[in-house]
Amino acid sequence: MRLNSRSMLSAVAGLAILSILVSACASGSEEPTAQVVEAEEGEHEEEGEHEEEGEHEEEGEHAPEEHMEGGHDVPEEAAAVPNPFADDEESLATGAELYATNCAICHGETGEGDGPAASGLVIAPSDLHEDHVQGNTDGALFFIISHGKPDTPMPAWDNVLDEDQRWHVVNFLRTFQ
Repeated sequence: MRLNSRSMLSAVAGLAILSILVSACASGSEEPTAQVVEAEEGEHEEEGEHEEEGEHEEEGEHAPEEHMEGGHDVPEEAAAVPNPFADDEESLATGAELYATNCAICHGETGEGDGPAASGLVIAPSDLHEDHVQGNTDGALFFIISHGKPDTPMPAWDNVLDEDQRWHVVNFLRTFQ
C-alpha cells in the first residue's frame, strides 16, 4: 500500500498528538496537557479565530500581555535564569532538530503557528516570530517550554526533553526573530 503525502502528513500529525497525550498521562497528570478538538463546520470563520470579541487584538493573534512573563505566570526568578548555552552552531543545530521533531507539528516548520496539527487545536499555536514570544527572556521561554501554558494546548515538555535540550530549543527559537 502506498500513502500519498497528505495521508502521510495526517498520520504523522496523529502520531504527534498521540505522543503528546501519552507523555501527559505518563507525567502523572490527571488531565492531558494538550487540548485537541474537532472544529464544528462553520464554528470559526478562519483558523485561529476566537469567538469572544476583543479577546485578541487581531484574529488569531494573542494579545502581548497574554504571552509576556506575567501572562504565562512565569515566576520572576525563572524569567531571570540565564541560558547556560551559547547560541553557537552546535546548539542551534540541536535546537533545530528538537524543534522539528517536537514543536513543528503545532508551530509549523517556520514557527508561524501553522503546523499540521494546528487546525485541530482549541487555541491556535503562537507565531514564534511575534514580539509577545520574542520579548520574553530566555529563562521565561525555558519555563514556558518546561511547564506548558495552562488552559491552552501548549503542553509541558519537561517530561519529554531534558534540561539541556530545552535550552537548545530556546536558542533555536531566537532564530525566528
